[in-house]
Amino acid sequence: MFGLLDGVLTMIDRETGSVWNHLDGKATRGDFQGARMTMVPMFHMTWGDWKSSHPDTTVLSPDTPFQDRYRPVTIGRFNPREASFGDDRLVSNALVVGVEVNGQFKGYPLEELQKVGGVLNDTLGGESIVVVYDEGARMGLAYSRMLGDQVLELFNTGTDEFTFQDEQTGSTWDRQGTASAGPLKGTALDFIPSFISEWYGWSGYHPDTGLFEAG
Repeated sequence: MFGLLDGVLTMIDRETGSVWNHLDGKATRGDFQGARMTMVPMFHMTWGDWKSSHPDTTVLSPDTPFQDRYRPVTIGRFNPREASFGDDRLVSNALVVGVEVNGQFKGYPLEELQKVGGVLNDTLGGESIVVVYDEGARMGLAYSRMLGDQVLELFNTGTDEFTFQDEQTGSTWDRQGTASAGPLKGTALDFIPSFISEWYGWSGYHPDTGLFEAG
């Protein structure tokens, strides 16, 4: 760890001493200044769901030589040291799915996504996207709705297990953006850079961000 930039954690690599911002993977100083790491989706789900999908998975042990450096962190809880960052359209520690497309940014509050059933079709940066939020697993990500030359319209199936369907083919999709049933089974939607963030960090680092409101 190196420090904070606008309230957001930065890290330093041992090889070059470059400083990286964890929010978007950009190097802000050092040999790699201006470079950016590739963002990958972070699937937050129950252990049961993960183990079912990946039965041969390994588990990180908490028994390491670095235990004295660990500290409990609870996101979404007010912290006066963070409240000075970002803007006041939301409370500082409100949770949003932050999405980036073609240099444009938008925050989708988890509470607003719940109001629309956890599946929202939208357009950002000139691209058709879908933002999904599974309340049970506390997972929120965005995917492209473009499949070939077709734009899909997606909606929550309303079943106990979080899935969504497209109106065009009736295929069923899981939270990881893969069609699990129907004509498009096995097809995957392209991941759009996105993750759950506290508002103070997202809006502080992206001061021109848009903000979704249901209705």
